[in-house]
Amino acid sequence: MGLTRKQIVMLAVLVFGTFVTVLNQTVVAPALPSVMTEMSVDASMAQWLTTGFTLVNAIMIPITAFLTDRFTTKRLFLVSMVIFTLGSFLAGWGPSFVVLLLGRLVQAAGAGILMPLVMTVLMWTFPVDKRGTAMGLFGIVIAFGPAIGPTVAGVIIDRYTWHDMFYIITALSAVVVLIGAFVLQKGGETKKDVTLDVPSVILSSLGFGGLLYGLSTIGSYGLRADAIAGTLVGAVALVFFFRRQLKMEKPMLQVRVLQNRKFLIATIIGMLVQGALLAAGILVPIYLQSLMGYSATVSGLVLLPGAIIMGAMGPIAGRLFDKHGPRVLALVGMGVLTLTTFCFAFLSTETGIITLTLLYTVRLFSLSLVNMPITTWGMNALDNELVNHGTSVNNTFRQVAGSLGTAIIVSASTIATNMSSRTMTPTQASIFGIDVAFALAGALCLVGFVMVVALVKNKPGEAAEKDRDNSRRTVLESIMKRDVYTLPANATVAEAMQVLVDRHISAAPLVDEQGKAVGFVSDGDIMRYLSKRSQMLMDPVVMIMQTVDADGGNQDFARKLDELMGMPAKSIGAKGIIGVDVHADLPEVCRVLGENHLKKVPVLDEGQVVGVINRSDITHYSMQQYLAERDAEAASKLERSEEAAALPDDEAMASSI
Repeated sequence: MGLTRKQIVMLAVLVFGTFVTVLNQTVVAPALPSVMTEMSVDASMAQWLTTGFTLVNAIMIPITAFLTDRFTTKRLFLVSMVIFTLGSFLAGWGPSFVVLLLGRLVQAAGAGILMPLVMTVLMWTFPVDKRGTAMGLFGIVIAFGPAIGPTVAGVIIDRYTWHDMFYIITALSAVVVLIGAFVLQKGGETKKDVTLDVPSVILSSLGFGGLLYGLSTIGSYGLRADAIAGTLVGAVALVFFFRRQLKMEKPMLQVRVLQNRKFLIATIIGMLVQGALLAAGILVPIYLQSLMGYSATVSGLVLLPGAIIMGAMGPIAGRLFDKHGPRVLALVGMGVLTLTTFCFAFLSTETGIITLTLLYTVRLFSLSLVNMPITTWGMNALDNELVNHGTSVNNTFRQVAGSLGTAIIVSASTIATNMSSRTMTPTQASIFGIDVAFALAGALCLVGFVMVVALVKNKPGEAAEKDRDNSRRTVLESIMKRDVYTLPANATVAEAMQVLVDRHISAAPLVDEQGKAVGFVSDGDIMRYLSKRSQMLMDPVVMIMQTVDADGGNQDFARKLDELMGMPAKSIGAKGIIGVDVHADLPEVCRVLGENHLKKVPVLDEGQVVGVINRSDITHYSMQQYLAERDAEAASKLERSEEAAALPDDEAMASSI
């Protein structure tokens, strides 16, 4: 993908650090039944180990947008990993539920920085047309944690204790800190003038925390005064939080990105999926271990195949997104996700372990078709300067949805269990509660499916239809040449040469019947074939001399020339095409031109050639921009000096200060 060695090393360390934090999230689910037994807490209380972690994650994510501007990648990564390591040690020690929960919250403070940090670095590092694949590769690495986490945790819990599980996480994260300290480059420019809005942090903490506390407490103890107060305080705080963000010039959470329709749709769908996903991760282990009597190891093995398939599908879904867009993937994914979630609403004491494993596996397979493609689709709709804020908003809302969704769904399970306990046995009542919870999760997935059907589109020409006045045209679209000369994929060399000569061009792309670029042929390809030393690039002067020699009796060259004219142009041209996406920024275009030693490069939109960009076009545009900015700055300085000259001496001095 054109990355340097330093970039590859940096991304490897960042991704592995994120992998450890994701691994930490999934090892908790198999431990919940053991924690509930050892510390005498119910499911609604125990789920705070997951929802509390998720909540602090959500609060930290918008702060990450400020932190990525203020600190270098290396410093931010190392500090967050150190915080995560300390939290892991505290959770491992955990002599009481309060200390264990505190350790999880400290873990979350560090982990909440890592995911948006790495996603932002990926979006900055890779060009637009490679982001789907890059996010897919990131997805497979991150999904490997959930794949092995429950199984490894189950084995450790059965043979040792959940305390040892957290100590292992502590050791892994400490290793990441040591490696990162030596191999990471500073990376990224810092902005000293950025500030953190403390009132926004307080309002978001009160808002999200209050809602989570209120909803969870209602599930465990009913409509108590503190539960109602927490919910109301949370709701009011969130209203003030969002009003403040909209009024601020530089908000902590740039919620204005939600004005972008595609990004808003992608965020809402992601929230619905996240809420249903995390709740299932809590309910299934409780069902298997507490109600069906299986060990933690078996519980982890049930979750293993689905997590592996979800991880393996990451890069595949990314490539499919790059090629076909989000609609088909999201339709299939949300449809299957909805069906399988409703199937979980029919669990009973007779449900077989194989049936449960198959259902869970298919469910996670469907998730892989939704998560990364929908997220990438929404992020691609934003300008590059908003990517870090878009990442923060997307992750914040997904984490909040996961936290609140889990609290609501698990609380619904607890309420249903309590209501049915008078007419059912304890086991039957608990299973009924889990069935009700999955029915609620299925309803959330159904809403997401309807949204995909109605709102997620990727029809050809849709963007152009909605932007007839070119108000959203990219810089590349504005300066590229649109009079592109192409050749059909089955063109002969003679036909190609005729176009090159008639149009006074040196190369042309080969396109199929759908207009997709499939190859490239240039005068250099023709010269290489005609050269006596075909592996060497022949000088044009030499070719002219050989042509003259052919007229004078060079029969071998004449025969070779005649043979060449009837050959398919694709047989001597480049297989595939070097191009840039129509949404690429100028640094990316310069990289492609420079790395491939090209004077010009085709511009592609979903594989179709829509223009061509030359080095001279970029140079001309850059000079125009520079001169315009210089003139504007000079005019501004002149205006300020004239205003200062018109003031009295004391006012002029104050103005200059």
